[in-house]
Amino acid sequence: MKKIILLSAVLGCSGTLAAQQLPLYSHLFFAQAMVNPAKSGAAGFSELVTMHRQQWQGMEGAPETSALLFNGATNKERVGYSVYAFTDATDIVRRSGIYGHYAYHAQLSENAVLSFGLGAGYVNNTFDMASIRVKNEGDPFLFPSNTNGSLDINAGINLKVENFQMGVAVPQLLQPTITYSNNYDGPVAFHLIRHYVVQTQYDLPIQKDRMTLSPMVVVRAANHVTPQVDAGLMFNMKEYGYLGALYRSNFGASAQIGVHLTPLLTLGYAHDFSTNTFATSLGVSNEFILTYRFGDNKRNDRIEAEIKRLKDKQRQADQNNEKLLNEKFEEFKEELEAANKKQLEAQTEQLAQATALKLQEAGAQGGGVRGQAAQRTTPSSPSNTTTNGSISGYSADAYADRVAPGSAGYYVTAGVYGEQENADKMAQKLKAQGISARAFRDPKNNMVYVYLLKFGSYEEASAARQSNLNGQYTGKLWVKVIQ
Repeated sequence: MKKIILLSAVLGCSGTLAAQQLPLYSHLFFAQAMVNPAKSGAAGFSELVTMHRQQWQGMEGAPETSALLFNGATNKERVGYSVYAFTDATDIVRRSGIYGHYAYHAQLSENAVLSFGLGAGYVNNTFDMASIRVKNEGDPFLFPSNTNGSLDINAGINLKVENFQMGVAVPQLLQPTITYSNNYDGPVAFHLIRHYVVQTQYDLPIQKDRMTLSPMVVVRAANHVTPQVDAGLMFNMKEYGYLGALYRSNFGASAQIGVHLTPLLTLGYAHDFSTNTFATSLGVSNEFILTYRFGDNKRNDRIEAEIKRLKDKQRQADQNNEKLLNEKFEEFKEELEAANKKQLEAQTEQLAQATALKLQEAGAQGGGVRGQAAQRTTPSSPSNTTTNGSISGYSADAYADRVAPGSAGYYVTAGVYGEQENADKMAQKLKAQGISARAFRDPKNNMVYVYLLKFGSYEEASAARQSNLNGQYTGKLWVKVIQ
């Protein structure tokens, strides 16, 4: 009974798959060069893929397929190549073949690549004569070897634009005829049918390429047969593994799971469920895949993702550290401002007392009025002041462009950063506003300070800071002491 069901299922598939002349794989997502030669070397690295599929497990003579693919690229990834070998057995019929593929990847733009592929191979068909049971043991068909093969050609094209790609492949382009026997009125022959395979895929990056969600649709067609459609979804966690689902029209559904054992080695498994008329009798199918990416990979996606993740993590840590340091400096600045305010008030009071005392002494000497007049005519600002951009009223030697960065003194600073690049950006911004500014790194705390003026005493620097440079600067300021 199982033999009858198997034969019926194969014949039933013949109406939609041309007797399954092309081996079916649930893991085609990871070995697309098996069908389309234009995909050879498209990823830019070398890999070895092996797959084994047991269809309709538990049924005698059910299809069983094994495949091996070596895929690589050369000439700065413009040229791809692959070698694909397979064996596909269904009951007494066994097909095996080997193909060599060549692909050229033309860079149309920064994000667009058009690939052309061509492959040539040899396909061999055999019958297991020892398993045949016939009433007439003298049947002429039993005596020849019934092993024959033919050369074949595959062709394909693929367009990739950013995360979207679409490819068209034509396997068994020559449609060769394989003859087994001429012992009858006419030859007993097997015809390879030209197939057409169209595939589309879109890779949606998640969490900065650490994960990828890829919907994929594959359509297979041949002359005089109903097209078959595969619709699948693959969720690839590049650090850990993948999960996938696939529906194949008039055939079944599949669930895939895989784990990245190392950054270079991946093991996967697919479990298929039949959904056609004979589903309850055919049962399930199992498929295993093992992929190894070689250590000389130039564009290993998982390694690049890990490096990118570490860089992002380091960048985030630097930003957090800089934010924390700025907060600490703000606290320190407020404390310093309070202390400076008290000190300035004390100095102002002392200065007022000293001034009053001098006025009293001058009046006592008989020149009180003249002394006060003379006092009023005394210049209120230094005679050697100058103007530098939009900040004026200070000694020429105090401006940033006249000061050796990091030398001892009291700096009126406008910013503090953990990265030299950020400090330089602020200095350039201030210079664009007409304000002289420079930056230096303090080796004691490894922070970079952007300063506008430098004075010889703390009192001068503090007065300039508290006056916001005589009202000419609207940003925050504080004093940095270098001894």
